[in-house]
Amino acid sequence: MKRNDCTMWLGLCLAGLALPASAAETIKIGAPESISGDWAPYTAAHGLRCMAELVNEAGEFKIELTVKDSKSEPQLAIALAQQMLDDGAVAVSGTPASDSLIPIAQLAEGYNAITFSAMNTQVEMFATGLGNFVTTAVPDPFNAAATAKVAYDQGARTAVLFVSDAAGTWTRALPGWFGDVFEKLGGKVTGTIEYPGFGITDWSPFISKLKTMNPVPDAVHISSINPDVGVLIRQLRAAGLDTMVLGSDGFDDVTLASVAGGAANVDGKVFFAAHGFATPGGALAGFQAECAKRGYEINGAFFGLGGDVIKLLVGAAKAAGSTDPKAMLDAIYTKGPFEIITAPTISFDNPWHYPVKEVPVMGFKDGKTYLVSATVPADVPHFKK
Repeated sequence: MKRNDCTMWLGLCLAGLALPASAAETIKIGAPESISGDWAPYTAAHGLRCMAELVNEAGEFKIELTVKDSKSEPQLAIALAQQMLDDGAVAVSGTPASDSLIPIAQLAEGYNAITFSAMNTQVEMFATGLGNFVTTAVPDPFNAAATAKVAYDQGARTAVLFVSDAAGTWTRALPGWFGDVFEKLGGKVTGTIEYPGFGITDWSPFISKLKTMNPVPDAVHISSINPDVGVLIRQLRAAGLDTMVLGSDGFDDVTLASVAGGAANVDGKVFFAAHGFATPGGALAGFQAECAKRGYEINGAFFGLGGDVIKLLVGAAKAAGSTDPKAMLDAIYTKGPFEIITAPTISFDNPWHYPVKEVPVMGFKDGKTYLVSATVPADVPHFKK
């Protein structure tokens, strides 16, 4: 596969994106990304870079992408975003949480610029009246609804929710939304357990609470990150609990099964909603394979979400007939659906402008992830028409 060729899948992805003008138009993007720090396993930086390279080789648009390490620190991300806006970026990102993205979006409004996140899922971003925010990851209530359906279909009838204030609504409200849908399906939430945040290496006090419950729950749900959740799973099994463990996109880490103690501890017992699955022959698999050949590090579906952002911005420029950020944002909000990498299409034409796309839910077989379901959830809590 030649570096300057458009592969079959990429040709399909970029088909129809050529502008009528003879010269490629420039989209300048600034990305203060979590290349190091707590959020590093979930960075979109690698996917952003690879898709920008592919688009530039196709020649229809010029992506001028600046990526800098925010070290997962909100204040550093804000400072870097300010520099990038001053340098003329029409779209900027931040760490994946609202503590950087909201102030960055407020800054970007003064520049008529777009604020994007490849992986932010917090409802705060849609409840604060921001008029310039775009994410390619579905909000947490969609994640929760898809996972609850799989939990019930897999036989869970009772569940305990682990909640924390560590990452806003992602760690507290998401499990609650899971519980809402789980109970509508016929299950029952039998308890809630508070935990302090990230970095827990000893879950025994919380596991002891589970063991004293009557009945011991069929499932627990926690929205947190690895290695924390891997350690939780391993210690649950060591304590003799075969409890199903449900989670969110923080479970989407290639080391989860090994941290959890191997296939026996996760197969048929651990499920989580993700942002994409590399189905053989599909767009995400093709994107990952091509980028791997170019030396990029593939960090699961988060790599694809980075590609989604570039692809969406290019699609918006084409739909708007302009690289003006206000025109592009209006196109994103009103002219979808757009083709992306992690799902067939994505659209934002709703009162809150949150993304709507398929939500894949993953399970484990022989210690490897497999696709359990991929649907657009029909009964989603929090957002009401």
